[in-house]
Amino acid sequence: MDKEKARKERKQVKALVEGVFNHFGKDEIYEGQFIKYFKDQGIGKEEAEKLWVKAHSMNILRMGSRPIVRKGKPLEIIGHAIVLTLVGKEDR
Repeated sequence: MDKEKARKERKQVKALVEGVFNHFGKDEIYEGQFIKYFKDQGIGKEEAEKLWVKAHSMNILRMGSRPIVRKGKPLEIIGHAIVLTLVGKEDR
């Protein structure tokens, strides 16, 4: 892929991803929110997942996880949630 085409693709992916974060008014969202936003826009779950994976590979967003704990028992971890953060917004 030539540089100009790669630059245009990155710009397009970044605009799509920033649209999700702007919609929620946050720099950090859950994977489920990301997927639901695009499903509401008529994009399937699989395509939405491919988009955040592509954005991650382009260093547009970072992926992490957050433990889900049972209330009343803060040390009992019952699962995890994937968290997506816009690159450059991690310290806000």
